[in-house]
Amino acid sequence: MKYGVYARAKHERSVSGDACTVQKDGSKVLLALVDGLGSGEEAAKAAQIAIETIEEQQSLPLTEILKHCHRALRTTRGVVLGMLRVDLETNRMRYVGVGNVGIRVLSQEPFHPISYNGIVGYRLPRAREFVGQYHQGDLIVLYSDGIDSRFHGDELLLYGEQDLESIANTIAMRYGKEDDICVLVAR
Repeated sequence: MKYGVYARAKHERSVSGDACTVQKDGSKVLLALVDGLGSGEEAAKAAQIAIETIEEQQSLPLTEILKHCHRALRTTRGVVLGMLRVDLETNRMRYVGVGNVGIRVLSQEPFHPISYNGIVGYRLPRAREFVGQYHQGDLIVLYSDGIDSRFHGDELLLYGEQDLESIANTIAMRYGKEDDICVLVAR
């Protein structure tokens, strides 16, 4: 899988509370996007703890990684996050999310996972894992709440074979708000 990222801090802030990571483990690729509550240093600290925990626990089932993040973030302001694991050997994808992290998957088969209300580190809901079929060439977009809700993903079909970083930049430029922004696009 290839991926592209666009990330920036809220206007007049030096650090962003939004972060992402891509981890490869054999035939599996884990995509994760984290949004620390609020903005600034404390949001960035919470996001970094979540990213480090995800990277350390990447081989566990997604719901277990989520529980590890929840424990690690107890003394922070918390985060919302979305994690998608693609198994390129079995052609399955699995998603778990908490809070207002967005996900859009443009696939040959419909896949519309949702994130459950809550805050990782404060109030963890009983999140369930959504499972779908992955096809070579499917386009996956994870994004923080710095992207306006008018973004639905269907217009990505118009971008054709454009490189993934350019797609992430285009989404941010067209739909970005005055907030921390992170967009992770993978194919």
